[in-house]
Amino acid sequence: MPLFKDLEIVPDTFVLVWEITESEISLLENLNSSKKITLKLNQLKNSTHRRQFLSNLQLLNLKNISFKDLEYNNNGKPEMKDKFISFSHSFDFSAVVISNKKTGIDIEKFRSKILKISHKFINQIEINLIKNLSIENITKVWTIKEAVFKAFGYAGIDFKENILIESINLDFDKAKVKIYKKEIIEYYNIEIFNFSQYICSVAHIIK
Repeated sequence: MPLFKDLEIVPDTFVLVWEITESEISLLENLNSSKKITLKLNQLKNSTHRRQFLSNLQLLNLKNISFKDLEYNNNGKPEMKDKFISFSHSFDFSAVVISNKKTGIDIEKFRSKILKISHKFINQIEINLIKNLSIENITKVWTIKEAVFKAFGYAGIDFKENILIESINLDFDKAKVKIYKKEIIEYYNIEIFNFSQYICSVAHIIK
């Protein structure tokens, strides 16, 4: 079982990361088969996407959560009755965060092409804050904003204008972020993890 990480980053906020090495058949083991899972798999035509989805279910299974416990809202955001949850995946890794508070997660592999699109999601204040615009740091910015966007839960967000990194620590593994849409404003703390050429950022709301 390739569980890569299982962390409680703050009280009652759990992050799990899976390294995807198995076949679809292997990933279906220990999961309670259901029409809901079969329907979702049939919607995913790409084998990699199906394996990513099933690895997310394996992570939920470790916390005794079934796919039938989830619903998806009109924006495609997964929801539970008594907890907040967020998923992500990138190539050979998938991740989930489960919390009693609003939360979001994003995982991305280092790729040079992110430099070409960075102007779409990073503003001048953030450039001055981060200073070193390496592939790693720009990937961190993207995962931070994607994680906060998932936690926020509202559509129509401009990553460059509406999601603002206000501070980072010296090692750039923690950050504080503001996100807003008209009169709705929320603040999030960010935890950032580096591993195997990947960045994983987790956002949890400040209350």
